[in-house]
Amino acid sequence: MNVKKRTAAILTAAVAAAALPILVASPASADQGDCQFSLIDHGYVVGPKAEAACRTGSDINNVGRWIQCYWGLTAIGVKEVDAARACNAA
Repeated sequence: MNVKKRTAAILTAAVAAAALPILVASPASADQGDCQFSLIDHGYVVGPKAEAACRTGSDINNVGRWIQCYWGLTAIGVKEVDAARACNAA
């Protein structure tokens, strides 16, 4: 094996070793608690309906869940901007 091929193989292995933890890392772990804290920070009282909406919005793999979170919060009187912020936190 010549020097160029060996160097390329070593660099490829080094890049793969460096990239592997990034590729397999879990996504940021936001949850319904972050949604609820966002509401509390904006002056809302969090009750069962807000908890249910935040729980629904915490499924990051389903965009439809965000919409259900948003509608659930706006239906109980949360301002649109605050609902969007809370559902994004979930």
